[in-house]
Amino acid sequence: MTTPQFDLWIDGATRASEARFERHSPFDGTLVGTYADGDAGDAERAVAGARRAFDTGPWPTSPARRRHDVLVAASRLLTANTDALAERMVLESGKPVTLARGEVAAAARCFDYYAGLVLSAEGSAISERNPGALGLILREPIGVAALITAWNFPLLGVVCKLAPALAAGCTVVAKPSHMCPGPTLLLAQLLAEAGMPVGVFQVVTSQQERGAVVGQHLAASRAVDKIAFTGSTASGQAVMRAAASNTKRVALELGGKSANIVFPDAAIDIAARTAIGAFTFNSGQQCSAGSRLLLHRDVHDEFLDALAVHAAAQVLGDPLDPATTMGPLISREQHERVLSYIDVGRAEAKLVIGGDTSRGGLFVEPTVFDEVDNSSRLAQEEVFGPVLSVIPFETEQEAIALANDSAYGLAGGVWTRSLDTALRVAKGVRTGKMFVNSYNTAGIDDMPHGGYKDSGTGREFGHVGLEEFQELKTVQILLG
Repeated sequence: MTTPQFDLWIDGATRASEARFERHSPFDGTLVGTYADGDAGDAERAVAGARRAFDTGPWPTSPARRRHDVLVAASRLLTANTDALAERMVLESGKPVTLARGEVAAAARCFDYYAGLVLSAEGSAISERNPGALGLILREPIGVAALITAWNFPLLGVVCKLAPALAAGCTVVAKPSHMCPGPTLLLAQLLAEAGMPVGVFQVVTSQQERGAVVGQHLAASRAVDKIAFTGSTASGQAVMRAAASNTKRVALELGGKSANIVFPDAAIDIAARTAIGAFTFNSGQQCSAGSRLLLHRDVHDEFLDALAVHAAAQVLGDPLDPATTMGPLISREQHERVLSYIDVGRAEAKLVIGGDTSRGGLFVEPTVFDEVDNSSRLAQEEVFGPVLSVIPFETEQEAIALANDSAYGLAGGVWTRSLDTALRVAKGVRTGKMFVNSYNTAGIDDMPHGGYKDSGTGREFGHVGLEEFQELKTVQILLG
């Protein structure tokens, strides 16, 4: 079987580079692709092409219907190519195929959503404040946007930035993670097929050593008007420092250590089943994971028993097998990092579920530590793996204080049959999103996503996601 080769995507075509890097499957170590190892020069060429496409090309000034039609076509092409996109994700990242297919579907819906917003977007006018004047409030595309994206959601993580940027009329340069770049390159080809003009979407890939150089170049470039980054807090801060060179707009979607809070009147079995998914989804490699379980002491033992039942139901195995619910971690480095946190947990808390570090490959089973001190490393640091810290509490005020005692503020959950309790806690926890009697989703798509504190700046999805890629212009007209 021939190993697929992927090149850069610049000015509507593939572009080779002399240097290349490889990606091996985190499941079985097989070579799954080779990729162009771009450098700062390639990044500069991609930015120049996107700048040209914005300043002189048709996309920023195209009629709304034109942009709508391209985004709808992109959505349909994603759906038609679900198998190829999902397989590429599985091979490069180890994500279970059922999750990968769901990610493709979510990305297609995202294109559809922003296609609809293109047609409904409007400015506003001020006509009565002064009878002799008219004021206009206009929304315009921000310009060239650079997207630096992570490996854990390698398609949706790009599309949730790209779709609103394109809907606004921006041109885009993307730098996907070197650990799962294939889906973004396949996406570039599908966008060209959908009718995207040359230069509107560019992709630069690079391995880890050069990746930071390319990312810093994009962040510092004076030809880039907006940078949207997903990754670790430390890397996001480095991007922000580089972007300060010309005061460009910056959006950062960073880490989390989210608290999932269970009160005594919760539906215990449903809450326990959901709590497992909250910290094991995508093998725990998600920034909004419910990795702290704040558990009321009145239901502590009952809840842990239910948690153990649902943890045992997780299937770790071949990510191409539809029965698999948890695949391997993304890399040996990440696997060792998670195992090191399990060692920390053994020293700091009480291991109650999982923790077997002898399993082969890059797998980590659902692992739960009880009686965790909220000031400990296990409770304060982002593990990015399927490791849960259980922190007991006794009062509502204590639960809110524990949830807020974190450098992060990305997500959280609260389980109770009391509407008053749910709303007090949801309002009291300083985090970008809260779930009530659910986690990760309550079935409502397209709500804004983003965090407080060290979890980042800006928002993705929803109407706000479009506004992130727009500038406001006011026009005052004195009537004759």
